[in-house]
Amino acid sequence: MLQTNAIDSINSLLLKLPETLQVEALHYVEYLTSRSVTRPESSTLEQPALPKQRNGFGILKGKVTIADDFDAPLDEFADYQIQNV
Repeated sequence: MLQTNAIDSINSLLLKLPETLQVEALHYVEYLTSRSVTRPESSTLEQPALPKQRNGFGILKGKVTIADDFDAPLDEFADYQIQNV
């Protein structure tokens, strides 16, 4: 798309918006302009590299441990347990 075509398209879309959204679009364009000044311009938009995430079963392998006495009765509840007579 040529630059003039892009500007014409942006202008025609902006005219369709209510004034409050036009002001918001102006602020966003100002923000984009300030960002382009602080970093070099790139011909392609590059997404930041995200670390590869592992999904599904086994993602916590080795990170969770269960105590050997996990299902042993707790001393705090001794008063509430049924005693064998």
